[in-house]
Amino acid sequence: MVIDASELEQWATRLLEQWGYAPADAAYLAGSLVDANTRGVDSHGVVRLPAYERRITAKLVDPTATPEVTVNGAIAVVNANGTAGQLAARAAVDALLETTETSGVGTAVVHGSAHFGTAGYYARSLAAHGRVALVVSNSEPAVVPFGGRDALLGTNPFAFAAPTTGDPISLDMATSTSAMGKVLIAQATGAPIPDTWGVDSTGTPTTDPNAIRALLPAGGPKGYGLGFLIEILAGVLSGAAIAHGIGNMYQDFSKPQDVGHFMFAIDIKRIMPLDVFTERMRELIDAAHGTAAAEGHSEVLVPGEPEERTRRARLSDGIPLADETVTELTELGRTYNTDFPGAAA
Repeated sequence: MVIDASELEQWATRLLEQWGYAPADAAYLAGSLVDANTRGVDSHGVVRLPAYERRITAKLVDPTATPEVTVNGAIAVVNANGTAGQLAARAAVDALLETTETSGVGTAVVHGSAHFGTAGYYARSLAAHGRVALVVSNSEPAVVPFGGRDALLGTNPFAFAAPTTGDPISLDMATSTSAMGKVLIAQATGAPIPDTWGVDSTGTPTTDPNAIRALLPAGGPKGYGLGFLIEILAGVLSGAAIAHGIGNMYQDFSKPQDVGHFMFAIDIKRIMPLDVFTERMRELIDAAHGTAAAEGHSEVLVPGEPEERTRRARLSDGIPLADETVTELTELGRTYNTDFPGAAA
């Protein structure tokens, strides 16, 4: 099924309002999910809504909760206080915009949070306000440590963004070879996966998404080391849960997840005028584009460029959704008297 992005976002907003979110909060949360879909990161898009609903029903996430923010100099500490991860992250972004305006740099940590969508969403939000930003998060164990066979760390995403004269430069990556959400998409579509993504119960690489027990770290020891750093910044430093202390989003309904996030931002104008920075960024981008393409490649792109191209295409042509995802969202809509677009057909 292919659906118009704005139609999907409006439906998701109405659904979230039915769950108890205030209109502005529902719109922000829906916007973050559909943004992932438009950029081709379907694993972090509306496919997550059924899991969100189950955690709300289990009273592990409170749609009416408000994050608690404490600012000490250039550092903000956010207690998610039971709210959605996206709303806790929004509070951290807002705090960073204030602290960087007065201090030039700022750090925000979040504890007590839940799944917050894509880390890049918040990095790009900060870049849109003239900041160079870094955003990371820990998550429930899903990745084997280098040399191990059982999951220890989460996919622990790493994202950064910087403004340019056009689209921002942005990177949003899991520190595993693949995000677990991509495995979920493969399960939904019945598609096989590369044997470099993860291992089965015996620790053997597998192409069967339904047999995945744990993912592999990207780049072997390098991805493992980066994931460990993120666990320190987002988990240990923030006061959130660590490794196996984090609740599993899909399987553990005995406790809140207590995910942690870490954000760092630099106000560019404290170093140089923003237009000077973006022109220097343009020089760097032009240098990348001017690099000769290797055999098998038509051109050299910069971080975030493939996703921006996908976003434009999907905003124009619509967002494709897997049949299983459409079925789940249709049933979810019926449960809350919010018919999914095209559900009758």
